[in-house]
This record gives sequence, C-alpha cells and structure tokens, in this order.
Amino acid sequence: MNYAAINPFTEEQISAYSLIEEAALLKALDNAEHAFNSWKQQTFAFRAQLMLKLSQLMQQHAEEMAILASTEMGKPIREARHELQKCLTAFYYYADVAEILLKPTETKLNDGRKVLQSHEPFGVVLGVFPWNFPYWQIIRSAVPVLMSGNTILIKPAPNVPKCALALQRLFDEAGFPKGVVQTIFANEQQVAQLLADYRVKACTLTGSEKAGAAVAGEAAKQIKKSVLELGGSDPFLVLPDANINEAIKIAITSRFQNNGQSCIGAKRFIIHHQVADEFLNRFIEAINKLSIGNPLDEVTAIGPLARKDLHDKLSAQVHESVNKGAKILWQQTKMPACGYFYPPTILTDLIQGMPAFEEELFGPVIAFFTCTNEDEMIRLANKTNFGLGASIWTKNIDKAMQMAASIQSGQVFINSLVRSDVRFPFGGIKKSGFGRELGEAGLKEFTYIKSIWH
Repeated sequence: MNYAAINPFTEEQISAYSLIEEAALLKALDNAEHAFNSWKQQTFAFRAQLMLKLSQLMQQHAEEMAILASTEMGKPIREARHELQKCLTAFYYYADVAEILLKPTETKLNDGRKVLQSHEPFGVVLGVFPWNFPYWQIIRSAVPVLMSGNTILIKPAPNVPKCALALQRLFDEAGFPKGVVQTIFANEQQVAQLLADYRVKACTLTGSEKAGAAVAGEAAKQIKKSVLELGGSDPFLVLPDANINEAIKIAITSRFQNNGQSCIGAKRFIIHHQVADEFLNRFIEAINKLSIGNPLDEVTAIGPLARKDLHDKLSAQVHESVNKGAKILWQQTKMPACGYFYPPTILTDLIQGMPAFEEELFGPVIAFFTCTNEDEMIRLANKTNFGLGASIWTKNIDKAMQMAASIQSGQVFINSLVRSDVRFPFGGIKKSGFGRELGEAGLKEFTYIKSIWH
C-alpha cells in the first residue's frame, strides 16, 4: 500500500509516495526515543514558544494548506480555512495552560510527612490519524502529547500525504528538535511492528471501528495504553417547542459539513411527530439551496466524498437498507457528472438489521425518524452501538437537561451544534471509543501520576 492522493473532484492522481523502509522506520524510533530524553527536560515555556511559532507559520501558509486539503480530500475551501483556524486554538490554549494543569501538587500528612504528586510523560507516542480533518485531527492530539513532554510518531491517512508533509514542514520550520515530531508513511503491518517495539509506550487513533479494534488489540497485547476516537451516529432530537429556524440551520451544517464526513455530524434525525412534517419540508427546501460541486469554488457547500471506495461503501449501505425495506423519502437529482459525489439522501422506515440503522453513514445521507414522546426519542437515540455526540432542540432547558442525562454519549449539546472545543474533553463511549482528547483530560491522557513520599 503506497500513499497516494487522488483528487476526488477530478478523479486524477496528484501525488504518490512509497512506504517507509525498514531501516528508516527503525531510525525514526531511535530518533524519537533519543529526543524524548531531552524533550521531557525542556521547560513548559520553551515548548510553548515553539507552539506559538508554529501558530504563526500556520497563519502564513493557511491559504496554500487549505487549497491542499480541498484538492486531496474534497473539503470545501471555506471549511478547510476554518479547520486551520481551529488548529490555532490548540496552540494558544495549551501554550497558556499546560504548565498550570500539570503543576505538581504536594500534600501534608498528619504524621508530618509529605506526598508530592507529579504528571510524568510516557515517552514515544504513536498517533494514527484519519483523512477527514487532515490538520485538526493531528494537531488536537499532537499538541497536548508534546506539551506534556512526550515525543510523537505521526502516521497519517494514505490519501492525504501532502497535507501531512505540509504539517511536518511547519513543525520543522518552527524549530522542534529532531525526533520530537516525525511523520511516517506506514502500513498496517508496520503500525503493528511499532506497537510491539519497546520504544513506543502508547498510542492514539482516530478512525474507523475496524482500525481502532486492530490498534487497541495490538496495544493491549503489549500492555500499552491507547486512546480511541472512532465513528459516531449522532442523534439530532427536535421537540415540538424547538426553534425550528435555528434547528434547520444547524441541521444543515451538522449533516453536510465536510461533505457529510464528520464523526460528530448529525446522522439520525429524531423528530417529534408534531413538528416532523414542518421540519422535513423545510429541511429539504434548505438542502436544495446548497451548492454542490468543485470544492475549490467559494460557493460550494457540498463536495465529493474523499475516495471512490468510500462512495461505493455508502452506496452499498443505502442499497442494502432499501432492499431490506427502507424507503428513500427524498434524494437530490442534480449532481455533477464527474467526481466521487453522492447525492444528499433522506431515508425512512429504518429498523434494526439495516446498515443505515446499525452503521455509521459517512456521507450526505440522513436517517429520519419520528416519535410520539420524549421517552421514545431517548430510547431511539440510545439504540445504537455508538456514543460520540448528540444534540437536543427545545426551549425547555430543564427538560433538555433531563433528557441529556439519559442519553448515552460523550457529549450532548442543547440548542447548538455538536463540536469539539480545545478547552473541554472530547471523546465517546461504546463503539465510539474510549479515552479523551482536548481539555485538561486530553493533556493528562499520556502522562502517569508519580507519587513521591518524603
């Protein structure tokens, strides 16, 4: 498996790279371990200075990097720019708070002794990252890993190699010491080899259930810590008293951001029957206004799916669901002739056993349900193997809080878009993964607590 980028709009290959060779892989491990021994001794101020330098460089190269993301994986250019701006929040936040959050604490005991507790870095961390947010997914993991004193090996997705290399160049230009941050083009067998190597102490992965299970399994064999952020099938619950105007606006953003390829995108629309018809009609009306086409066009809201195999998988999921009794309530008919486009589609009459009910739909397909009461809505929201995010729409905040407490999910947003925020922990439950990124919890995930009694 080589690393190759195929423009999903033109369907033309734009770059190709070979896998890392064995000697280079071993050298990368040596460099990462050697760098850790000095990096962990560096002050927080030194690390923060490099992060701020990195932020300046990213701002300088933001437009070319945005164009690169749009070209390699089809992200609409406006969203690509937003992704890069979001990366800056991680640099600023952790540069500001890492030292405070990781400061050792001392406790006095009644017998006069003291206990000092500190957060110590693990060492070399392996990061396996996806393609759908080729900059943010790496940054949101790498920055806290680095600020807590670890070094990192970055294994990017094979279809966005130039995005990964562009990010590596920024790390290098910012002045990060040799071996602290390294990007490697490795395959599944080489990832397993890395996890088996004594020099790699932990791993983090954002990706599919299959990839997460494989990496977590290999890490478990070696008794190494792993953090997983996997798929999602987020419910979008709309109650009768919801602000429909705002709900429709956010529904469009949540389902179609990144061309429908977001783990925390709303995928299951669970609407109270009293407002179901109004919501559905206005939702379709809003979808029809979205521009579908070239991701480099400023007006494009929906571009192509990132790869042909992803398009074919989504098509197969819909086809099998329909064969099992699901109905296509609505589907966009005006689509570009070239590119890996999948038409925005609304499915109804979904039941357990159908792929559109059981699996994550990674693309512009909506699973639409109606319910008669709040209890039924909650049961349906929880009837999934995933538990990443959820949103509830109602003017009754007390009721929303009660419902949120019953929803099995890593985060619940009331009357707003499900999103990650660098200040707060992010992650899922069930098959959406375990562990947390971002916030204080994300900073401490790859540290261990050392207690010194004296």
